[in-house]
Amino acid sequence: MTELHGYWTPGFTKLYEAALNADPAFQKATKSFKGTFLFRAMDTPWGTDAETTYEVDHGTVVASPSVRPAPWVEMRNAPFDKHAHFARATAPFAIWAKLDRGEMNVLGALASPDYHIEGPKLKIARAIPVLNAMSAVSARLPKRYA
Repeated sequence: MTELHGYWTPGFTKLYEAALNADPAFQKATKSFKGTFLFRAMDTPWGTDAETTYEVDHGTVVASPSVRPAPWVEMRNAPFDKHAHFARATAPFAIWAKLDRGEMNVLGALASPDYHIEGPKLKIARAIPVLNAMSAVSARLPKRYA
């Protein structure tokens, strides 16, 4: 039996990227969207901080994960680069896991004081269908949370 990848590990991210690129609902939700999301998870169960860029281009996505021992001070203190990223979301791993398990939706995360989103708020609001499609694909993938 194949070992499950841990959520937010590079192995999981590569499986997630392939699943997004094969998912008709994701492709439909992103057919008119082009932009780069930067998602950051702090304090994973593996003692790491992680960040992944998702370059979405009209139905396709390229994911680029990075993982370092926590606390990854440079990541945590890096300023938001609005020229490189459409939006940046930062949260503790526990919040990302709640989103993935369906215990919290994207709007709930946006309202949480532990979830920080940076970027143009109105454009991000219009991209909620993209974020929901991404969440739906991730939720279906087998993984472990610890």
